[in-house]
Amino acid sequence: MKTIGLVGATGLDWMQNERKWQFVIDNTPKGFRIKSYIPRFGTHSIESRVDETYNAPFILEKIVEANRDKVDAIVIDCVCDPILDAACEISNVPVIGPLNASLHVALTLGNRFGVITVQGLSLIKCLEEKIRKYGLKAFLADIGYITMPVLEIADRPKEAQNEIIRIGSEMVESTGVEIIILGCTGLSHEVDIKKISEKLNLPVLDPFIVAVNYAAFLVNSNLTQSKIAYPIPPKKKITEPPSLKDIFNDVLRE
Repeated sequence: MKTIGLVGATGLDWMQNERKWQFVIDNTPKGFRIKSYIPRFGTHSIESRVDETYNAPFILEKIVEANRDKVDAIVIDCVCDPILDAACEISNVPVIGPLNASLHVALTLGNRFGVITVQGLSLIKCLEEKIRKYGLKAFLADIGYITMPVLEIADRPKEAQNEIIRIGSEMVESTGVEIIILGCTGLSHEVDIKKISEKLNLPVLDPFIVAVNYAAFLVNSNLTQSKIAYPIPPKKKITEPPSLKDIFNDVLRE
């Protein structure tokens, strides 16, 4: 049995949510198992660049741990793809960012994609920045957001789903969007993506499902990120905080 390491991006253990864990089980690719890695510290959601930066060393710690456990691939469980480049540098196995994977898959299904995420202008800026970085801004029709933060979705899933359908319908009418990507893995287990797709009459990509299946594809194809693109970082002396003592010895310490 091959293993995909699912690395959380926050200090909140989402796997304690029964719906989330069942969703993960139901969507694990055949021949694989999911092993969860939860950062020891961090904000309870990532909705800004500040959240991403604050949580970065604790996410990276889990990337290192997953590699030591010899998982076959890693998925970072956040659509902001936090510290994806750094993770690729220190990882010996494929590291998948749900946004990166979803954007490229979307462009095999159409020419213009839209993203619907959760509340927050900072989050939209984060997503826009990543889409520009990936060189795909020209294919972006629009980014919309529902009027609730990610930590409230579990309390109002039907409302979240109805908002996604409303926003998606507006995008279709006003921007000519052809594919929609959910802009938060916190939506994945709370809404019915099949119903949303049927209502909008277009493909709707769940970033978690795309990411784990893309990870399985890379493993089964014996592919990983290029070490020319993501070279191993040089070793050096480190002045480290007590909470991270010796964590990065193998990958950074001289």
